[in-house]
Amino acid sequence: MLNPNLTKEEAIWLIEKFAPRMGGIVNGNSMSIYFLPARTLIMGKPAEAPSCGCHYLAYAKMTSSMYSQYKEEIHAIAYPPVTVSKRGRKKKES
Repeated sequence: MLNPNLTKEEAIWLIEKFAPRMGGIVNGNSMSIYFLPARTLIMGKPAEAPSCGCHYLAYAKMTSSMYSQYKEEIHAIAYPPVTVSKRGRKKKES
């Protein structure tokens, strides 16, 4: 289940910062900068780092899979649809 408290800013970070790194090199640096924070945001609770570097790739694949599973919901939070009133004016977001 996607974190129900995911904010717009966090969803944008997942789309703009994490998603482009999903298929890249996985090392200690990318793990701490991208994969751990992404998993924390998606799950809504602190993520534990893999105990050993040999587990980084599997951890990264699981995190990327989680992102892919909730991609549409994350996009809906980051970029909510603009509603148009009957008069043709955009309604302000609250």
